[in-house]
Amino acid sequence: MSASPVFFVTPRHAGADSTGSANSVTTRSGANNLATVVTGAAGGSIIERVTIVQNGTGASTANNIARFYIYDGTTNFDLVHEVNLGASVTPSATVLGTRITVPEVVGFKLPSASYSLRVGFSAAAAGDDYTITAQVADL
Repeated sequence: MSASPVFFVTPRHAGADSTGSANSVTTRSGANNLATVVTGAAGGSIIERVTIVQNGTGASTANNIARFYIYDGTTNFDLVHEVNLGASVTPSATVLGTRITVPEVVGFKLPSASYSLRVGFSAAAAGDDYTITAQVADL
């Protein structure tokens, strides 16, 4: 047990939009086309929640995979989690779009303002339109 407990200074909400193939990543290297979901604070940030929500009314690509990376601000993209977005969905007034909470990235620390959580999609096409949001606690 730590003699000095850590208290969060500021809760923060951030997000990124991914439309069509703008953030398509066909390999796991993650060096190109990634959307920045949230950047760490100067003193560091801890990821509290990440959610993917389908927007618009276009049909999504079946079995599209969202890939989450921690970027260190220089050259390293560490793939930390992949999630399958499921079957193709066409949202409407009576059909819900895809909504997924990603608990596997909760607790990851972005140690400084140079680090960020980024996302790319394996098979994003014209109908794919997602908002990825993150709630973080800045230290």
